[in-house]
Amino acid sequence: MGVRHGSVRVRHGSVRVRHGSVPERRRNGAGRAAGKRLVVPGPVQQDAGMTTTERHVPDPHADERTMLEGWLEYHRRTLAWKCEGLTDEQLRTAAVAPSTLSLMGLVRHMAEVERIWFRKVLVDDGAQPIYFSDADPDGEFRLTGADTWEEAHRTWQEEVAIARANAAGFALDDESKAVSRLSGGTVSLRWIYTHMIEEYARHNGHADLLRERLDGATGY
Repeated sequence: MGVRHGSVRVRHGSVRVRHGSVPERRRNGAGRAAGKRLVVPGPVQQDAGMTTTERHVPDPHADERTMLEGWLEYHRRTLAWKCEGLTDEQLRTAAVAPSTLSLMGLVRHMAEVERIWFRKVLVDDGAQPIYFSDADPDGEFRLTGADTWEEAHRTWQEEVAIARANAAGFALDDESKAVSRLSGGTVSLRWIYTHMIEEYARHNGHADLLRERLDGATGY
């Protein structure tokens, strides 16, 4: 797979956006700012358990922590947005051959990444993997018909909630309680925030391609 889990296997202004409607395409590059409406070639199904996702661009004059947390939340919501309006079957589909990535697989992967950095590394709570194992290091990407968006989304959001709560107890300069295999030592909360923004941004690029292949919808 080539997508790595952070510390464990190092592999592998308010804007409202909607997937269900069919807005006109913007001409001459208009609407290229963050929060552009998703452009779809026709109606999309609303079986994914979500109807709208609001994304908030951080205040450009905010303090450092507010800025970091704001951009992390923005990218979390971007991934959720890219999954809106699709059926479970579509969300399980590896739509960009020969890659085996799928939107549901990305959500499950990010649940693991949130768990690793904000639990196993930051507070050293001994959290074990949810979907992958030593025997199956890419387990979160291996989906069957029994895997559902409801479960994947719920698990991801549970990990995000724990991540927020754990981070609240640390200052940006505070060091993690456990050593990260990625860095070879402890890391600051600032480092974790920066890495998480990078991780989401990279996978949101994958999500862009997957979504466009699934139903032609584009937007960022």
